[in-house]
Amino acid sequence: QKERQIDRPTQTTTELIGPSIIPSKPKIVVLGATGKIGRLVVQQLLNTNLDITVVALVRNYDKACQVLYGDDKEDKLVLKNSKKGGPQLQIVEGDLVPPEELPGYMEEKEEDYLVWKETAESASRFYTKTKVEDYDNRDLLPDINEALSDAIRGCTTIISCVGAVRPTNVWTDLLAIPFWRLLRKDVSSWCRDGRHPYYVHYASTRKVLGFAESEQRRREAAAIAQYEDNDQLLDMPQVPKIRIVRISDLCVSYQPWDFVPLVTNTIQSLVFRYQNMAEQLLEESTFVETVVLRPGDLVDEERNVNTTTLQVDSSGVVPSPARVGRADVASMAVAATLFQTDPKSGKAKGNNINPQSNVIHENYHDGEQILPFHYTLGMRWTSQDLKPYPPQGLKSDGLSNAQECMNQVLKVERGKEKRKKRMKYKNIDDPISVKLSRHVRRRTRALKPYGICVAIPSYFLLGLVFTTLTRTIVPYIPGAHRMTPWVSKIKDMIATILMRYIPQINITFPRQIRFLTNFFSALPLAKQAATKSYISL
Repeated sequence: QKERQIDRPTQTTTELIGPSIIPSKPKIVVLGATGKIGRLVVQQLLNTNLDITVVALVRNYDKACQVLYGDDKEDKLVLKNSKKGGPQLQIVEGDLVPPEELPGYMEEKEEDYLVWKETAESASRFYTKTKVEDYDNRDLLPDINEALSDAIRGCTTIISCVGAVRPTNVWTDLLAIPFWRLLRKDVSSWCRDGRHPYYVHYASTRKVLGFAESEQRRREAAAIAQYEDNDQLLDMPQVPKIRIVRISDLCVSYQPWDFVPLVTNTIQSLVFRYQNMAEQLLEESTFVETVVLRPGDLVDEERNVNTTTLQVDSSGVVPSPARVGRADVASMAVAATLFQTDPKSGKAKGNNINPQSNVIHENYHDGEQILPFHYTLGMRWTSQDLKPYPPQGLKSDGLSNAQECMNQVLKVERGKEKRKKRMKYKNIDDPISVKLSRHVRRRTRALKPYGICVAIPSYFLLGLVFTTLTRTIVPYIPGAHRMTPWVSKIKDMIATILMRYIPQINITFPRQIRFLTNFFSALPLAKQAATKSYISL
């Protein structure tokens, strides 16, 4: 029997890959969708009238429905869309910092564990051929991160708007043993507060990045497998990179001993340390694209487009003062989500975000795959008329909207890429210098001494309070005069240790030590002046 010859049409890359590798339409996951910025991001995404799916990951489903939909028509941020081809909203309940991952969770459930153990031992004695471990069904429990992993699976962009305010706990953060825990970055061994910046900013970013990189590797592996199995494909199919847009803070660009970061870190559990660590995690990723937004002081007021413009700098730093509205931050996050780039022009293609389109992405050039881009953008308002706030910059320093700012950033970054390629060709015979410069830049940023800059003033103030209370209470304690020699010895020992290690610290941080020396040397003068003014009064 003769075989029937079938004229098979040429299969395109999109048809071969399918939705399991390249999503059929953009899927954007918004973390912290019920926050002040997150709800605006969701609203603006749904107002784009694009064929996209917006997944709002929230901790409380009822609260999310109330915040996004509202009870009254005036309170509604999101309107239900019944049109086909328009944006669709999905609300998923999940926790980025589940209590099961916090230390001490098993201790809180110890009573339940003892009840289970007693029941399991009784059953194993009754059924002689079984063991206690046979009744351990904890592996059958649902995964605590299942909602997050399912939301990221098949997504194209993740927008992180998470944030929390956690005041510094004097006992657990400063006084509990060991005393040097303030200098350690990892707090997962002792902190049970899920609002701690370590969990909210760093641990959640690490978890999200891990799921995104796993999803990206899965897509690329599937594309390679289909390319090897099909002989009709001439070129390797291009798998778009997953993009993560994170909203950080402009104070991360400042030095940790500057006034605003120092005060904020002292009273809010070193929040900028962990935002800096989260940014560094994203910058080191070789699988996903990242855009970090660093807004200045956030306000709820809307910008007057007639007198005020929006300034965005791709260096991640803008001059101070740097006040900006939350609505503009949300607009910038949406613009960073929707853009695609053309290697020839470097301009954003606006809302053309079809993941299966034939647009050449920035992480591919002439068929050669390179590392994904990592942008860090500082932003603020610019105007001479910002009443009741002081002026900051000129109106001509910024642009009218977020889309124009994103176009300008892409143009600047494209120029930087061209200059880097020229420098690469010049230094091709000296790869050691290139690697050394990269290592120095990475190491310089990793050496920000957030812990020591907070520890010195914190322990100094606590010591001052302790000394004041001691001098007030000790005279009324019987036999207190016997403690005076021991207190003097302790003071001498602390002074000896400081004099021994200050020269070593001075070599590493001369500017900081000079500032602290001037500060402490001015304290006796301030005390004398205060005493004289008190006596005169």
